[in-house]
Amino acid sequence: MIKNIRFAWIFSFALLAVSVQAQASTKPLALVWRGNGACKPGCVAGASHMAKMAGFEVQYVDEKTTDFSSFAVAKLWMTPGGYSVDEAEAMGPALVNQIREFVANGGGYVGFCAGAFFSTAKIGTSDTDGAGIVPGTSSVYVTEGSEHHVFDMTLADGNTRWMYYAGGPYFNITDDQLQAVNGQIIARYPDGSIAGVKVHYGAGKVAVIGTHPEAGFWWKLLEGQHDPDGLDYDIAVDMVKYATTPDAAPAVAT
Repeated sequence: MIKNIRFAWIFSFALLAVSVQAQASTKPLALVWRGNGACKPGCVAGASHMAKMAGFEVQYVDEKTTDFSSFAVAKLWMTPGGYSVDEAEAMGPALVNQIREFVANGGGYVGFCAGAFFSTAKIGTSDTDGAGIVPGTSSVYVTEGSEHHVFDMTLADGNTRWMYYAGGPYFNITDDQLQAVNGQIIARYPDGSIAGVKVHYGAGKVAVIGTHPEAGFWWKLLEGQHDPDGLDYDIAVDMVKYATTPDAAPAVAT
């Protein structure tokens, strides 16, 4: 009798484990760069946290990854903050091209800080190729003094938000370029420069920003920065949802 009860408990726990695993596998997949150039653990952990908050399962990719089959099932690629040139060089042309094709075929792309630099054809003013999925060019916003700041940003709806900045870009994009890719501005820096954009690329969608809305309280505190209005997770999660939500089909006249 005791053996039967013990077997029943073991069997029940096994079923529960299978059930939990099955539930986890139903989540959409986000691929997050964790290779050379990405600042670890902060930037990688922050990007991953935003993906998980948006309902994604996370799988990491680094320079040792040679099997790109996960792109066939993934819904999102994230390039976290760090050093964009180092990230691109570590990825190599094959992976950079894979990311570009992934977005063109309907995948989503989200980039914070270095990930925003990486989204343009050239990374900042360097000669290093980026993904080329955002039109125009990118340039570092703060060129002198400390790279760590908290800026009062203007959002697309006209409201303002303080956001942590750590050396990210602003975008040189014309209205015509934005219109051509059904783009919109996420936020502007205090001087009016474009801090982030949402755009279409092929069948996919891209959301990038030069600041760190994914940064947590302790991350900012350790850098000696105080954010007067708190966390900006909602902005980061909104970027993930934008990049991975298909556009509504146009209404058909009857």
